[in-house]
Formats: sequence, structure tokens, C-alpha cells
Amino acid sequence: HTTTSPILHMNSMYAAIDLLLYNREELIIKCNAPTSISDEELLLSYLTQFGMSALKDVNGDFSGVIYDENAQTLTLFRDHMGIRPLYYYADNSFMAFSTDIRGLLGLDGVDSSLNEDWIYRTLSGYFVDSVTSTEYQNIFCVSPASYITFSIKNEKISQEIRSYWQLGKKKIHYTSFELYKAKLKELVTDSIQRRLQAIPGKAGAELSGGLDSGVIGILIHRLGRDCVYFSWSVDPNEIPYADHDERLIIKDICKQEHIQCHYSQMKSDRSMNSLLARQMQSLGFSLDENEPPALRYAMPPYINAMALCDSCSCMHENGASVIFTGHGGDEGISHRSSPYEMFYHHEYYHFFRSMWSSTHGQKGRIFRTLKACKNQLGPKRRTLTGAFCTVFATPEFLNKNFRSHFSEKNMPALHFSYDPIRYIADGGSRNRLDNVALLGAYNNIRYIVPYLDYRVIDFAVSIPRHLYLKNSHNRFIFREAFRDIMPKSLYSVHIKEDMSAKNYPSNPNWYKEFAEMKTIVNKKLDRTFWSKYLDFAVIDQWMQKGKPSEEERDHDSFVLMNLFYCVMTQNLIEKTSEKF
Repeated sequence: HTTTSPILHMNSMYAAIDLLLYNREELIIKCNAPTSISDEELLLSYLTQFGMSALKDVNGDFSGVIYDENAQTLTLFRDHMGIRPLYYYADNSFMAFSTDIRGLLGLDGVDSSLNEDWIYRTLSGYFVDSVTSTEYQNIFCVSPASYITFSIKNEKISQEIRSYWQLGKKKIHYTSFELYKAKLKELVTDSIQRRLQAIPGKAGAELSGGLDSGVIGILIHRLGRDCVYFSWSVDPNEIPYADHDERLIIKDICKQEHIQCHYSQMKSDRSMNSLLARQMQSLGFSLDENEPPALRYAMPPYINAMALCDSCSCMHENGASVIFTGHGGDEGISHRSSPYEMFYHHEYYHFFRSMWSSTHGQKGRIFRTLKACKNQLGPKRRTLTGAFCTVFATPEFLNKNFRSHFSEKNMPALHFSYDPIRYIADGGSRNRLDNVALLGAYNNIRYIVPYLDYRVIDFAVSIPRHLYLKNSHNRFIFREAFRDIMPKSLYSVHIKEDMSAKNYPSNPNWYKEFAEMKTIVNKKLDRTFWSKYLDFAVIDQWMQKGKPSEEERDHDSFVLMNLFYCVMTQNLIEKTSEKF
């Protein structure tokens, strides 16, 4: 039910909307609209009749803009969880918007100055906590579950931001565990079913060997939909199984459901004949095959970009136009909790009960339980609530003067394991969403995220926290809700690790490839610009360094990764404008 017109017109309203609607029938009834209406026209009619605040009841993945000719206002809006992107730039006299950040960087009126906070946190390894900021100081995202209205006042552009929905606003309490479990299963199943009904043809889905993707894959099959399954792990015919291999769980799922899973190859197609290259060239882009793919395709500094492209390529080759992903489960409906979360949310009885169960069978149990409580409320709490720094930190490569303007004490905590509402508000779900939206579009594939249906995620963060952790079994209620459809290996999985990588053959040319990439980074970095932020004396010393020892290899890889992120950000500007 998609319109063929990029610009919609209704009364005094003009609109451009990116939309996949999951409660279409409900809106048709509310609007008294014909069943032949497109999703985009239906949403515009709905908003015209009921106002922007009515977006709270729209179940869909959407972003859009509406220009009201009579009121002389321009309104940007976005779905509840930010699944579809929408970027904007605005100063006193100029405003622009785009679902692709590169569309803004190419405009003459846009200030493409880099976000210094992003530079510091990226190289220092700190979590970037924002749902609205970008790598560029003056380009922003529309916040999820909100709309921004732009108008002209006193000959200047002004903006008003309003929210139409709040995550976890009301706590949910039922009288039994069985009721929680039944409601969870109902919501997840309904979310997947609604999304299957909204898309024609063959579906696609990821299978990682983890709980989230496993449940989605099984439910898609049991709901009777033809589906292409794909794993990022390498084909077992290329790499033999390892102990506790995630592909063994995928094998069990496939055997149980009588389905087949496609796998990645050790050497993916990065040539000019790949799906990504063909798609870009068909749109008129000139590509340099001698550049690394991330630079060739002007990719933003996102993670797992090429692996996502491999998924899209497999789906495209096998006739699927969408990919169901388990993203959002970890912080939501299949939450990976910590014991401290119960204490943090004032569920003291369940916290102490959890500590008591953790010392089962031990001598001096009372003393050991008190010691476990002390550990959770002392060192563990300080770790969880303190600034979160990743293993990728390479702060020594920052310019010392630039670095002095920031304080480690002011860096954010990672609220993932004890306050998922705060984690989501800080932008924890965002990186993967921005990535799949962009790379899906690159490859003519749309990603579907059923765990971020606003009803599912709201239920997930609103129920008591102890439901997710029982007797040291994490993600407990989710496991129990779908226990009857899971193979034993999936139900029992603790943390999904890419154990198959243990059997990957060593690359005898790794240092040659590593050195070649160092040379590219060194050549590409614009020293005049980056000297304010990076210490090129340290960089030059590192560039001249020979082959790293095994102990140094990981850190050197992180250095190269972070410097390459800088190159990618610079490359994005260079390929979209001549301003850099």
C-alpha cells in the first residue's frame, strides 16, 4: 500500500513520508478512508483530522515532513523508537532535512563542522549518549516519539519540539508470573504477525544463534510465511564447528523447523560487481574500486557495515525485500539484566532473594550472602554507574590541548543492564538502527524490527525487573514465554558469542593488509584540519612502528579503527561537497 508519488498534497498540506504501517485497518476505520488508499495518504489524512499528537497510536516505522501552506509551518516527525531516520539542519535563515545525512552535507547552506564531543568520545572509548546529536556539530536527528514544528518569527526561523509518547510511563503489575508470560508472548507474536501482513512476498530474517533472532525466525516459520534465513557466521562447509558454536544452535533450529539457513563466506564479494556496487552505480554514483569499501561508498562511521551488506545481498539474491532483525531485544523484551537492577528499582525483596540463591550450597551461607550484597552495592554498583569506557579506547592519539577540555568524570555511564529506559533515552538503540536504515536503502532492502514495536518495548520496560533474572538465569521471562517452541540448545544459551571464529584459519597476510590500511589512513587524514584534535607526533610514531607483537595486536587494531572512523567522517564531507 505504498504511494508512487514522492510528494503528497491534501488541502493546504504538502507531505513527504517514509512509512511502513502496521495498524492500517484501525486508521482506515478512524479516518473513514477507502481501503485502496496508500499508507502515506492514510497517515496524512489521519494527522490532518486528529493532529500530530495522535501519532502515539500509529503502529509503524515512519519519519516524515508536513508543510502547512496556510499556517506557513513545516513539521518533522518520527516514529516511537526512531527506526526510520530523519536528520535536519537549521539556523536563523535556512533549514533543511533528509533521511540520509549525506543529503544535508552536500548543501551549500549547511555548516558541516565536526562535533568535537563525538571526536573525543570516539577516540577515548566513551559511550556517545544522545538520540539527537550526530558526528556534525549542527546537524541533528529528530528525536524518536516527537515532532518539530518550524515557523518564521521576527524574520527568523524558530522551532518548537513536542513529544507525543513516553516510554515506560506507567508501570505494569499482574497477579501472577503466568499472566506476564502470556502477555509477553502475545505481544511479540502479534508484532511479528502485523509486520508480516504489512509486507508482500518473501520475508528475510537473521539467525545468529541467539535468543532474539531465534524466536523471531521460529515464529515467522510457524506463522506460515516463506522466509530466507541468513547468519553472519561463516558456512560450516568452509569452517568446521567449534565447541559451543553458535552455528550448532542454528542447526538445531533449522532441523526442528525444517528450514534452511544461508551463511556468510570467508571472503565476501567486495568487488565492483557486488550488489552494493551495482545499486550505487545504477543511481549514477562514480565509484573508485581502489578505495576501501567504506570510503568508496561514502559510509558514515557505523559498525558492521559490510556484514550488513552481506545479509542484504543474500536476501536480494533469494527474492526477499525485507530482513527481520532481533535488534532491540537485549534492552527490551529479552532484557539482559543485572542483580543490581532490582535494588536500583526498589525491588529489595527480590534483590536479597537473588543474592541468597546465588550462595546455594555454600558453607556460611548467611555470611556469603551478605558479602555478595556488599559486592553488588559496592564495586559492582560503582562500575555500573561510573563512566563507561570500552576496550577500544585510544586517548593517547588525541591532541593534549583538545583533550584537556574534557573530563572523564563527566563521561556517561552505560545504563544497559539496570535502567533500560535511560539506556534507550541515551541513544543505546540508535547506532544499529541508523546503520540498517542506511545500508538497507543502499541495497534496496528494508529492515524490520519487531521487538521495537512501541507496545512490546513499553511492556518490556514497565514490568517488574526481577522477572528477567531468576536463580542466576538471565532473560528469564522471555525464555519461559517461548520455551515451548525453542530447541533445548537455544533455550539454554547464556551469552551468544561468535565461537565459530575460533576455527577461522589464521591470515598469513594480516600484517601486509594491516600496513596497507595504515598507509591509506595516513595518506587520507587532512593534517591541517585534524591537527586541532589529533596528536600527529604520536600518530607518526605509530605509523613508523613495525609489526606489533601478539600482546600489542588488539590495541593497534583499535588505533587503526578509530583513526579510520576519522577518515570516514572526513570522506563523507569530501564526497558530498567541496567545503572540506
